[in-house]
Amino acid sequence: MTKQITFIVGSLRKDSFNKTLANYIIEKLSKIDFKIEFASIGDIPLMNQDIEFPAPVAVSTLRTQVENSDALWIVSPEYNGTIPGVLKNALDWLSRPVQQGTFGAPEFLINKPVAISGAGGKDAAAGFIHDLVKLMKFMGLAPFEETVGLQIPTEAFMTNKFELSDEQKAKIDKQIQDFIDSLDEKN
Repeated sequence: MTKQITFIVGSLRKDSFNKTLANYIIEKLSKIDFKIEFASIGDIPLMNQDIEFPAPVAVSTLRTQVENSDALWIVSPEYNGTIPGVLKNALDWLSRPVQQGTFGAPEFLINKPVAISGAGGKDAAAGFIHDLVKLMKFMGLAPFEETVGLQIPTEAFMTNKFELSDEQKAKIDKQIQDFIDSLDEKN
C-alpha cells in the first residue's frame, strides 16, 4: 500500500541547503512505494486569531496535505539556535482548531508520525531539532526517535552548493531505513 509523506522545509530560499537535503531523502523514498508531496509554507500569513475563521487558503491547503498524509518529514535549518519563524508560524496554524468553537489540536494531528532532519552550522541544527521534538510532542504529533542533524561545510556557504558527504548520506540513509521500518510496524 502506497504511503503518502508530506515534506515541510523550514527555509524559503530557492536553493536552500535543507531543500537539497530534503531532495536527497525524497529521491531515496521515491524508489520505494511512497507518494511524496511538498507543503508550501511561504504564503501562509502570520498566525492571527482575527483571520482564523475561515482559515486562509494557504492554511487550509497545508491542513489538507497534513491530514491526507501518513507521516510528515520536516527538514529545516535553525535560526538563532531554534525553529525558523516561517516554520513555527506554519506549525502554529496547524495546531489551531479547524472549526470555531472547538478547542485543542485537530484530530488529524494526534499521533501523526514525524521524521526530523536538519542541516546547519557548527551545531548541526541541534537547537532546532531539540526544540522541534519538544513542540511536536506538545502538539500531539509523534516524532520518531531517530533525528539527524548535519553540519554544513564552510565551502557550501562560499559556493552556495551543499554536497552531502558519504558520511552524511550514511546517516540520512539510516534515518530513512528507520523511518520505513517504523511506518511498517504501525501497519
